[in-house]
Amino acid sequence: MLQHAEPPTHAPSGRYRWARPLAATVLVLTGIALLMLAKAWRGVEATLSAQAIAQITGQTTIASPSRHLLILYKNSNVQSIFVLTGECSVAYLLATLFICAAPLMLLRQLSTVRTSVAIAVAMSVLILVNVARLTAIGAAVSAWGLDPGLEIAHTYFGSLLTVVGTCAAGVAFAVVLIGRRKARHPAVG
Repeated sequence: MLQHAEPPTHAPSGRYRWARPLAATVLVLTGIALLMLAKAWRGVEATLSAQAIAQITGQTTIASPSRHLLILYKNSNVQSIFVLTGECSVAYLLATLFICAAPLMLLRQLSTVRTSVAIAVAMSVLILVNVARLTAIGAAVSAWGLDPGLEIAHTYFGSLLTVVGTCAAGVAFAVVLIGRRKARHPAVG
């Protein structure tokens, strides 16, 4: 009777043994750097949001990255000025993603490439959703003024986008990480 022989498992060769710990270390250090550079990251978000708001509304929107400000104009007059606070930023979620994903790099059962792609996809979703949220707030204020535009967009729609976006990032991460892996053992029979 023929039996299916398992392919031999090889320990990582000496020259690649350092790759997983290095990748995990880089993720942790990147997460720590994001925590330390969260203010600078808010400046990037202010710039991206200002450009998106200007595209959506057709009105001039200026970012002051060093002060985390968004200045919305209605025609030639300042309509409103927003300060992006730490709560407006996705930096802390990104730092959490990197730091919490670092141990996954150490697991030999998970591909480092697949894990890296999962992290990149989740990171992209978080950033895009946050810029969309900030853009929606600016567009609502441009269209409806501070009252009711800010309350509708920030309190209700912005909160909904934050929850949905964070969940979408988690689901995307999981789908990429564990979805549709090739079977290692052919079916016998």
